[in-house]
Amino acid sequence: MEKNPHTRRVSLYIYVSLVLLMGGFLGAVYSLELFSSIKLSGGTIAYGGFMMACVILAFIERDAFILQNIMRLVFTVGLFKVLLFALVVKSLRAEQVINALDVPAALFELSIPLIILGAVLIILELYLLIFLFDKFKSRIAGHANLSLAYSLSFVFVIVADGILFPLLAFGVHSDTFELIIGNFSGKVLIACSYGLFLFAFLLFSRHRMEKVVKEPLLDWNLLLSSGKEIVEQMDRHEQQLRQAKTVFETSREGIAILNLDFAIVDANNALVKMVNPLSDDTSSILHDKLLERFLPPETGNRVQQLLKSGQSWSGEINWSSAEMRRYGLLNLVPVTDRIGSISHYTLSLTEVSELVHTREELRFLANHDVLTALPNRRQLHTVLARDLRPFSAGICKALLIIDLDNFKQINDSFGHVAGDELLLDFTHRISFTILGKGTLYRIGGDEFAIWTHSISSIKEALDLAEAVREEAIKPFRVNNDELVRVNCCIGISAYPHHAKEVKSIYQQADTALYWAKELGKGSIKLYKQGMTDSRRKSLQLESALRDALANDEIQVYWQPQINLQSGEFVGAEVLARWESKTLGWVAPDVFIPIAENAGLMSQLTRIVFAKTCNALISMPSAIRERLKVAVNLSALDISQPGLLDDMLAELHKHALSPSRFELELTESALLDMDTQQLAGFKDAGFCLALDDFGTGYSSLAYLNTLPFDVLKIDKSFIAQIPHEQSSCSLTHSIIQMGRELGCEIVAEGVETVEQVVFLTKEQCHKVQGYLYTKPLPIDEFVDYCESYQSPV
Repeated sequence: MEKNPHTRRVSLYIYVSLVLLMGGFLGAVYSLELFSSIKLSGGTIAYGGFMMACVILAFIERDAFILQNIMRLVFTVGLFKVLLFALVVKSLRAEQVINALDVPAALFELSIPLIILGAVLIILELYLLIFLFDKFKSRIAGHANLSLAYSLSFVFVIVADGILFPLLAFGVHSDTFELIIGNFSGKVLIACSYGLFLFAFLLFSRHRMEKVVKEPLLDWNLLLSSGKEIVEQMDRHEQQLRQAKTVFETSREGIAILNLDFAIVDANNALVKMVNPLSDDTSSILHDKLLERFLPPETGNRVQQLLKSGQSWSGEINWSSAEMRRYGLLNLVPVTDRIGSISHYTLSLTEVSELVHTREELRFLANHDVLTALPNRRQLHTVLARDLRPFSAGICKALLIIDLDNFKQINDSFGHVAGDELLLDFTHRISFTILGKGTLYRIGGDEFAIWTHSISSIKEALDLAEAVREEAIKPFRVNNDELVRVNCCIGISAYPHHAKEVKSIYQQADTALYWAKELGKGSIKLYKQGMTDSRRKSLQLESALRDALANDEIQVYWQPQINLQSGEFVGAEVLARWESKTLGWVAPDVFIPIAENAGLMSQLTRIVFAKTCNALISMPSAIRERLKVAVNLSALDISQPGLLDDMLAELHKHALSPSRFELELTESALLDMDTQQLAGFKDAGFCLALDDFGTGYSSLAYLNTLPFDVLKIDKSFIAQIPHEQSSCSLTHSIIQMGRELGCEIVAEGVETVEQVVFLTKEQCHKVQGYLYTKPLPIDEFVDYCESYQSPV
C-alpha cells in the first residue's frame, strides 16, 4: 500500500471511478464461462473488486470522509451512466443516426433502472459491512476468529447481492430464478475469491486490526453527515493547522518535531536560537539528536524508553551554548497516527536561564553578605549545624565573634562609603590571616565571625584571635589618603569544650564578646560558664528594673554638702536608690549601668527629678531655702529630646527655680554627647557641675569650652590625702585651677577630720562624705539638718 495517505486516496477514487464506469458495460456485454457450468459476468467481477477495495480502505484509513466521497462517486458515476445510456437510446432511435451494427436501443434502455438499483444496493451493502464489523468485534474473541467471521460475512453480502439484485430488478418469477441459479456458481466463486483475499489481509494486519477493535471503525454521525458538514469540519481543521503553524513559527518557545530515531525533522527559529545562537538557518539543526545534547546518556536512554512506551516526559535541563550555560524546561510528547502507532515526537523547550540565574543570585544573597560577599549569619548557623558532631580525640573547633571598635566614629566622621572601604580592607586582611585555618563570616554591621576548620587546643584559638587583633590595629586608609585606626574585641567559644550544640556555641561566643567589650577596646575573652550566669542575671535585673520604674520602687536619698568656711550644710546631692520587692537592695553601680544599656536612663532621670521636686517642697522652708540640690545626669539624658522641657515643666509645677539645681555630669559622659545640647541647660538657668574631675583626659578642654559652675574632685584623690603626697599635689592643683576659673570646688568622699583640715587649708568650698553622714531618705535627711552639728 502507498505510504502517503493522499496518494492512497486519489488512487482509490480513480480505481472506484473506473470500476463503476467499466462495471456497467462489462455486466451488460461481457461474461465468462468456466468448466461449462460456471458463468462469471463482468459486472460481478467489477462489483466484488469494488466492495473489497472499499472495505480494505475503511480498515486502513478509518476516515468517514473517504467513504462519504465513495458514496458520492457511486452516485455521480451512476448519474453519468444513466444520462449516457439515455443519450445512447435517443441516438439509436434517431432517424439521422446510422446503426450499422444494428445495436438494439432496448438493451441500453433496460440498463438505466438496473444502474440506479445497483448504485443503491452498493451504498447499502457497504454500510452493512461496516455495521457488521462493529458488531462482530464486540462479540467474537480472537483475531483469527474475527477475521474469518468478517470475511464470511463479506462473502455472504456478495452472494446475497447476486440473489437480491435480480429479484428487485426483474421481479419474482421463474425466469428470474433461472437467471439466479445460472449465475449463482459464478457469484459464489467471485465472492469466495475476494473473501479469501480479504481474510488474508485481515489475518496479516494484526496490529492494524487491534487498533480498529479498540476504537469504532467509523464515526457514524460523521459518515451520515452531509458533504457540506464534512467540508466545513475539514475547513475548521485546516484553519487549526494554519494557526498551529503560526504558533510554531512565531513562538518564543523552542519547538521541534522528532522522528522515531529522535532526530529533528522540523524546528522553529526559537529553538535554533537556543541551541545555535550564531545561526539563523533552521537546517543547521536538522537531523540533530538534541536529546544527546540535553540529557546525560543514562537519563537519555531512560527517557527514550519512556517515550517509546507512549508516555510523556518533562524536566529541567541545561546545555552549553555560545560559551555560556543555559537552562530550560524540556517537554517531550509522543504523537500517534490514525491507527494509534507512534509516528513522531514533539519537543518543546522553554528557556528559563534568566530565572535560574536570578534564583541562584537570590540563593547567594540569602546566604552571603552583599558588601563583602562573605557568608552571612544564616550560612554560619547552617555550617554550625552540619559541623557540630563528635570529633577524633584531641580535635576541636572554635567560634570567634569579632566586633570592631570605633567603627561608628569612622562612619560618622568620614561617611558610610569610607566605612565600607574599611570593612572590605578588614575582610581581605583577616581572610589572608586565617587562610587554611578557618572561614570568615560577616554576621552584622561591624561584626564578623570565624569558624575554625580544626584546632588541637584552646591556645590555638587564642593565638588566632590575637593574630586577628594585630591585623585590626594596623592603620586603614580611607578616602584614598586618610589613615585611621580601629581595634576589635573578640569572644571565643570552643566545641566540645564549652558548647554541645549550635545555639549554645553561638550564644557563648556572643556572651564572651560582651564581656570583652566590657573590659575595654581590643580585649579578647574566652567563654566561661560564669559569664552566662552573669549575663542572665543582668537580663533578670533589667526586667526587674523595668517593673521597678513602673511600680514606683525607685527612692531618692540625700547626702548633705557642707560649707568648709561656715561649717553649715548648704546643699545636697540627690542619689537614686532601689529596694526591690523580690531582690532587696540593689546597689547603684549595678542598676545604673543596666539602665544605661537598656535605654531606661531617661525614664529613671525623670522619676528622680520629679521625686526630688516633691521632696524639696515637702521640707521645712528653713531647710529648703538653704539647699542647692545636685542631680546626676548621663550623656544619654542630655541627648534625649524633650528632657529639658520636661524638667522645666516639673519646676514650674512646683514653683521652683532652675538656679536651685546643679546638673552633675562626668567627664566620660561628655565624650559621647553634643556639648551644644548641654549649653541649653545652662541657658535655662541650671548650674553645671563637672563630676569626678581629674579622672578623664579632657578636663582642661571642657573647662575651656563649657561654662561649668562647679568642679567636683573625685573621691579617689581625697581617699589618699594627707598621707600620699601625689594625691595632695593633684588635689591642690585642681582646687587652685578651679578657683582661678571662678568655679566652686566640691570634694567627694570625705571620711576623716585630717581630710577636712587639708581641704580647708587649700580653700576648698564644700565637702560631702561619710564623715558627716551617708545618703539618707528624705525624713532622716530633714531630721539630720534640723539637729546638725559639725563634727569638726
